[in-house]
Amino acid sequence: MRNTNKLVPPFALLLLCTQPARAQLLDTLLPPAIPGYGQKFSVIAQHRRFAPGATGWNFGSLTVAPVLNAATGYDSAPGGSSGSPILQANPSLLLTDDAAGFGLYTEGDFAAYPQNHVQNTTTGLVAAGERITLPRETITISAAVLHSAITGFAFDTTAIDRPIPFTLLNLRASDAITAGLFILTPDISLSRYNFAGAASTANRTQQREAATLAYTPGGTPGGPLTALLRLSATQMNYDDPSQTADIYQAVAGLQLQQNALWTLSLLAGAAQRLPHHGSPLTTPVLEARADWQPTMLDQISLTASREIDDPDAISATAYTDTSIKLAVSHQYLENVTFRTLAQLANAQYIHSDLHELLATGELDMQWQATPALAVEGMYRFNTRQANTLSAANEHVVTLGLTWTL
Repeated sequence: MRNTNKLVPPFALLLLCTQPARAQLLDTLLPPAIPGYGQKFSVIAQHRRFAPGATGWNFGSLTVAPVLNAATGYDSAPGGSSGSPILQANPSLLLTDDAAGFGLYTEGDFAAYPQNHVQNTTTGLVAAGERITLPRETITISAAVLHSAITGFAFDTTAIDRPIPFTLLNLRASDAITAGLFILTPDISLSRYNFAGAASTANRTQQREAATLAYTPGGTPGGPLTALLRLSATQMNYDDPSQTADIYQAVAGLQLQQNALWTLSLLAGAAQRLPHHGSPLTTPVLEARADWQPTMLDQISLTASREIDDPDAISATAYTDTSIKLAVSHQYLENVTFRTLAQLANAQYIHSDLHELLATGELDMQWQATPALAVEGMYRFNTRQANTLSAANEHVVTLGLTWTL
């Protein structure tokens, strides 16, 4: 039977292959219902949207939510090359068991460019997580496999005129331990990136260990004020040993919430990159976010960050990344939502005068025609500029339908 209190995965991520490969990739793609994903410590992690009218099938504590998205449109310069119409299908399935603390998600994304066949891509994603809740601790174990492609609108030191396939394997484990007003969360993540063809020089294994200490003066986790301290170490082991490096980072800050109407987060600190071959680099890092809901129908989010040699980016070339993002949404009546997004990201390559700028602007409208059918129109502009590459600009217009089966 149908359970109208459950949400299924959101609109398919239209034209995944045209979007820049950015940080927290798996947390961006996966719904928060999967334990261990979509809930990262980082205040800049972005979650996939959920269709407001979506429902699923409920069998006791088990919910099964299949979704099918189809979209068509035009891309003026996929990957910075010649333009083409777009045809895309994106089926997905979310399975959750609240009683068992388990979540499973899988999706496929098939994009075809009839007038530029080399841009065709096939994306596959499978992830699962388990959350075990004990009296004073919460243990989370999760894993994911992603097969996708990096495109010309992503940071790199070379021009990319066609998608470069890659496979990402990821394992995560964490344990949130409560002791009075404190929550200590040690976690570990292991990732393996494999690229095709000449890009295999970017093949690597990454291991990250971290510990987060949260202190809530009021004594209630998630209360109005939380102080945070996070220490992390990342080992980036490339198949090419000359690229191998270790990254150490320490950040501290505050999160302030007020009646669920607004949230302010600010984390600042320093990171050090220690390459096995080359000179070390120490630089300040920052993660900041402001979320405001001025009315029940409006939401505004502003994020800013500065990272070093972003270990979550697909192409982990050595650089410092400074970015800012503004997202605004407005719900009209009960079933129409308008969204706008603007993002700027600048990469300054380490020990080099190379630098790049990525900019993205997006407008979209979502109409939930029925609980089972939604319509979305979207316009996106991407640009990539660098002092060593010719500028590339891209305009994407799509119209899509999503069926909740």
